Amino acid sequence: MLARSMTARTLLAATVGAVVLAGSGAAAASSAHNPPPPKTPSPGASTRAVLPTVREAAEGLPGHTVYRPADLKALRKGSLPVIVYGNGACATSNLEGITFLTGLASQGYIVVANGGLDEFPVPNTPENTIAHPEALLAAAHWATESKQARKQFDGRADTTRVGVLGHSCGGVEALAAGTDPIIDAVAGFNTGYFADPAFGGYGRDRLAGLHTPTLLVNGGPDDVAYQNSIDNYALLKVPAALVSDTAAGHTGLIAGLEATKGWQVAADWFDYVLRGDRAAGARFVGPACGLCGEDGWKVESKGLSL
Repeated sequence: MLARSMTARTLLAATVGAVVLAGSGAAAASSAHNPPPPKTPSPGASTRAVLPTVREAAEGLPGHTVYRPADLKALRKGSLPVIVYGNGACATSNLEGITFLTGLASQGYIVVANGGLDEFPVPNTPENTIAHPEALLAAAHWATESKQARKQFDGRADTTRVGVLGHSCGGVEALAAGTDPIIDAVAGFNTGYFADPAFGGYGRDRLAGLHTPTLLVNGGPDDVAYQNSIDNYALLKVPAALVSDTAAGHTGLIAGLEATKGWQVAADWFDYVLRGDRAAGARFVGPACGLCGEDGWKVESKGLSL
């Protein structure tokens, strides 16, 4: 949607409540020195509309949930980029982010999230938490290569455009998975590698392996990952943006009052990098960027162009 306005976004936010939830249980109630530029615009990107969505199991990929546009037959084959998502706390439940993930899918994305359709969060402690970026990469390969996914998505997935996204510990998973060649764009919310390796040995040295444009988003000084996101951004050698919503805290952009704004930022980032949408890119790039003029938002960027 090359000329999306905030008015359209506002209407979309009101529409997302019409999401269709499939299933039962919870369903009813993710070269460093010569990084590639954003991909060229995909055909038809400018005509995307607000889409109702469905939440369903990933056929043939246990432990994952799909959020996607509901009426696939109304869409062009090969037109929906794939986003794989890692949950906060590296959890195997994506229920906390259901509004965020639904909103992103409503913008014409196939989102494959860690965690089964009916899985509820299980309490854990940071010292016992292990990141599993391999689960995100398994989702990316399943969505782009498997016969099950091709059938489930009726050939509508754009298997050449894959993004990885995550929140908090799931953002660490996203950053780690982002070094894989299958990934074309990276976004991490309320996240960043610690100065000392954590969550199974993942440390800041891994940032050197990223090869695609990378977005880091924090929720302001009250976000426990605030300084980590700043420190990680400073180390990035790829084109990147650092975005701060000073009112959101650690979870607000994913599961709180700012979640609608959160998925709008994610959608704009992936529209820009995966779809070559310059209007979306203008939300992040330059001193007069779109987000720069919004109350409570701060933006830095490097290596990005329109």
